[in-house]
Amino acid sequence: MEKMVEILAGLGLTEPVLEYLDNVSDSDKRYHIVEELCKNEQEYVEALSVLKDKYMLPLKTSCSSVDENLVDNIFYMIPEILMHHTVYRNALDRVWTNWDSETSTMGNVISATFSKQTVIDCYLSFVENYKTSGKVIENALTTKSSVQKFIEQCHKESGNKLSMKDLIVRPIQRIPRYELLLQRLIEHTPPGHPDFPLLKEAEKVMHDFAIKLGTVNESQHEEDQQATLKRLELLLITDLAVPDRQYIRHDMVQIMSKKDQWCVWTFSDLIIISSLKRRSGPVTRKSIILKSPTGQDFAENIKHKVWLKVGLDAVEIVKSPTNLSRRNTVDPEQLEEDIGVLNDVTELITRLNCPHSSLEEMAKDMLSTLNKQLSEAMLRNPTAESNKVDVLVTTQEAIYPLEIMFSSGEKRIAWEAAVSDAKQKLAQMFDKRAPEFLTPLPITKTRAGMQFSCAAPIDGVNNSGYREVWVCNSDGYVGHMCLLSLQPEPIVTLNTPVPGCNARILCICAVPAYSGNFRRKSSGKKYQHQVISQHPLRPRVSEDSPQLSVAEGEDGTEEEEEEKSAEEKSESESESSDEDTPFPIIENNEDPMSVDDEEGKIPPPADLPEPLPDPITPNPDPVVSNPDPVTVGSWIQDSLKSTMWLGTEDGCIHVFQCTDNIKTTKNKLKIHHESPVYCIVYLDNKVFASLANGDLIVYKRDTEGIWDAENPYTRSIGTVQFPINKMLAVAGKLWCGCQNVMKVINPLTLSTETSFQVIADTDRCIQCLVCSGQGVWMATQQSSKLLLYHATSYEFLLEVSIAQAVAQKLQSADDIIRQHKAACLRITSLMVCKDLLWVGTSAGVILTITMPRITSTTMRGSIPAPTVTGLVNGHTGHVRFLTCVEMTVTSPSVKVEGGEEEGEDGLSENLALHDIHRRSSMAATTTLASRMLVISGGDGYEDFRNNAANEAAGRDDSTNHLLIWQV
Repeated sequence: MEKMVEILAGLGLTEPVLEYLDNVSDSDKRYHIVEELCKNEQEYVEALSVLKDKYMLPLKTSCSSVDENLVDNIFYMIPEILMHHTVYRNALDRVWTNWDSETSTMGNVISATFSKQTVIDCYLSFVENYKTSGKVIENALTTKSSVQKFIEQCHKESGNKLSMKDLIVRPIQRIPRYELLLQRLIEHTPPGHPDFPLLKEAEKVMHDFAIKLGTVNESQHEEDQQATLKRLELLLITDLAVPDRQYIRHDMVQIMSKKDQWCVWTFSDLIIISSLKRRSGPVTRKSIILKSPTGQDFAENIKHKVWLKVGLDAVEIVKSPTNLSRRNTVDPEQLEEDIGVLNDVTELITRLNCPHSSLEEMAKDMLSTLNKQLSEAMLRNPTAESNKVDVLVTTQEAIYPLEIMFSSGEKRIAWEAAVSDAKQKLAQMFDKRAPEFLTPLPITKTRAGMQFSCAAPIDGVNNSGYREVWVCNSDGYVGHMCLLSLQPEPIVTLNTPVPGCNARILCICAVPAYSGNFRRKSSGKKYQHQVISQHPLRPRVSEDSPQLSVAEGEDGTEEEEEEKSAEEKSESESESSDEDTPFPIIENNEDPMSVDDEEGKIPPPADLPEPLPDPITPNPDPVVSNPDPVTVGSWIQDSLKSTMWLGTEDGCIHVFQCTDNIKTTKNKLKIHHESPVYCIVYLDNKVFASLANGDLIVYKRDTEGIWDAENPYTRSIGTVQFPINKMLAVAGKLWCGCQNVMKVINPLTLSTETSFQVIADTDRCIQCLVCSGQGVWMATQQSSKLLLYHATSYEFLLEVSIAQAVAQKLQSADDIIRQHKAACLRITSLMVCKDLLWVGTSAGVILTITMPRITSTTMRGSIPAPTVTGLVNGHTGHVRFLTCVEMTVTSPSVKVEGGEEEGEDGLSENLALHDIHRRSSMAATTTLASRMLVISGGDGYEDFRNNAANEAAGRDDSTNHLLIWQV
């Protein structure tokens, strides 16, 4: 009937068709649907019979070049499925032969067949084997011409229009079609008909069946994706294989004003930009297969240098028109042709047995010149405007504007669509995944009055390959630390006082290992710290002091020349041993714009300020009333290992290596300051510490990546009355909360670029501060409201109150307790994890807020009020801190399909060395596809759902608890 309707509609008889359909009764429609069901089943059984009789049996009996086991593997479960559907077809025919529109039923026949475990097992086995079957067919067709000819002959004799591969896929497509037919049949079956409840039951049986098959398909798809990600790990030398991540596409592009080609790798939650890692000698350019949502993709089997690796949410496609006034004088197509020829010539030169270094250098120079001309030609070409896209990448370190040129407008449009689609899917995926509460962990108090203060996960993993979290607490007299190890279940492995810490720990910061280019091999440097006096070359400088100039000691010029000469020499040494030294994996934790262009890396954007000279010139009039810090301890630094910096109430900074046992190690550093250390932030190979007297202390690394703890730089940003209470790295700037005023500091010059008042009350300071993309969230002291500011325009965007959401969670509490908590309600901690803003409160309630998308053009009034959701589990008292840790799994080698761990191009060369680098630095970019654990620390544990649970939990109110969620 449907075909007839389509024909009539095609002839322009739309109105008569619609009138006819209106007059067709439900019984007639039901009749035609059942007829279609029976005919489709007959066609399906015939297709399965063709597979068995026309392909499977002849291949077994007449083709001597094919093993019987191979045939059974190709047609696995086809005979069994055919047998079941023959019985099912006969049952349908019996009903159809005696059809009565008022009494006949089909639902019972469908349920009886597809609820059988034998039918379910046949289909599940077929789907599980389908991938293997396809590989066997492809292998047989490509390696054995006799098999290919025999199958072609079978196809001709079968008289079927569909090929053997088209017929084999039919069982996978069958069940979804049954579901659609059942839904149509139910729609046209009256509720009072005897078949209606039977059809509803059949629909449920078929839906459950489809889910089981879908689970197997998803599992196989996930396996394909993981195999693809592991292949890409070999190319990019970075961790990629995490659950829920998909490879989408890769595009060779030009980054404007840069030579050479770059590659943009697009994943479901991640963007990676890389350049080809050039190698001397002949290269066998083979392709590897990558599985993407659109099918198979291919990439050259050549290593890449990762330049930038950021989460998809950090990438914004900006629409900004560019005026191109100059005419194009060079044909880009001709230049591309010449570059291709020159690449071939370069490869031929490398195969020469005679000395050819001069020829090779000449070819490289010519190639560099042509690439530069091509980039300029594309820029001048008016038609190239449609190929270009402006991208804004926002990280804590900086905002990077990029102009990316695709080879065609079609590819640019396809990439933009892929990024937009991936962002939408990420948002939908996260909306469906609420945080899953795992467990409460009670922490025994070793001294009365111990309270949590702060916590942070270590950078990388410990010596056993597990993630760890340092949790600090204190009674005001002794600093204490407990170590939460995630192996693979959370467990507290250490609960001990911090050696030499006789005050409350106020802040903690995980500082990554040195990730820049090593100029020479470093086995660590040992400093014997003694009590030292003020350093005359490192005075304090107030914010009003004159800007710094370049000079070093008595004769800075000579030292600068010597340092420059040594650096040039070391650069040439590092270039000569490029294959022995791992190239840096540049991610959110370092500046990807600060390396040589010759190595395929990009200099800083023009709008970034120049960095401070190093060493820094002393102020001719130092302020001697505030002496420089005193360092104590015996500390052997290893620049390949990350460190943990703890700031205390008595003005000390304690530094440990993350992998050392804090209880037994003697390898530690203690830096004395004159005022309490309120906040410590790591940014761009520097550590910034804010003191209660308003000072900002800056620690830097030397050329070998070793921290210079004896010679920090001090600048007065705040005052004793208005110190820096909170500090955060936002888009390459330091946001410093000086009491009720926010100052935005340039971390290179330490000058204040802008400042604005957050609240009018000077007695209330900025207490909590976090950022996500281009949105900065903050809360002030004694406040239950969140404030949202723009990261680059500094405009106030939104205010969110949490009072109502907290009140809802406290409904089951005692009236007196509820009233007291509501009256004293304030925000005590903030944290960003994936798309959620986590809020800790003085009431013990923990809230989550789905953060709005903030772009470079977002303005006040354009953001809808977000939803505030209270979690069921929380603390009896204050939420003292919130932190999160990414659960990554790193392996020293990656198994690829075919059993090979190393390709012909040596892709696993130095893999173990790179794995060490990943373990010791912040190599894993936190993305929405990664598995995260969220940890809160506070007084007691409470389930807000009922009073009975609260009474039991109330006995442990005095016990500190860590609460853990999985996201």
